[in-house]
Amino acid sequence: MLVVLEGPARVLWKEPSPQPGAGDWTPTGIWPDEDELAMVREHIERGLPLLVLLDEAHRRIPLLRQELRAAPCRLLESLMAGTGTSTSTSTGSGELLDDEVVEVRLPFLDWLPDAHRDRAARFLEDSDAALSRTPVALLPPLMTEERQDGLPPSPRFARRILPNALTAGRLAAAVEHLFVEGAQHCAAAGRGSEADR
Repeated sequence: MLVVLEGPARVLWKEPSPQPGAGDWTPTGIWPDEDELAMVREHIERGLPLLVLLDEAHRRIPLLRQELRAAPCRLLESLMAGTGTSTSTSTGSGELLDDEVVEVRLPFLDWLPDAHRDRAARFLEDSDAALSRTPVALLPPLMTEERQDGLPPSPRFARRILPNALTAGRLAAAVEHLFVEGAQHCAAAGRGSEADR
């Protein structure tokens, strides 16, 4: 099974050396790299469990000016694409980097095919509507995309309403339930039919 946290969690960071004066945390890349993207595509093609958590999908990522300046050019271009700012001219990026804190946003699900991205956007819109009319205390800790006939089994989209209530073990159990439930239902129906013959 594969669980992806869309949004700020996709930014990869290099931890500074523990020695004094060694520097700061530095953004070094964005998930997925080419190998990880191939793994995601295989999960989708084979219908393997892939759950995408969208609760922070549109959240901006605050970066200190020195963190952004230390980032590799390729990463900087990806991050700036989410701000609508061009990094191709020194004036455009220079003006942006004059601020002490720069807020950037990753392109929404740029690693997924368009059809899945459109589904995710609809799910976010529908879940936003549910959140606006229902008190959080009455919502489940994990809102999931409804299963529909004709949709592929993977990926599925969800939002953590109370992220701290979902430990890694609880989330793994939820993923297993989401992806195995349909298969168990079909297997049970198949066994019942055989017994009736």
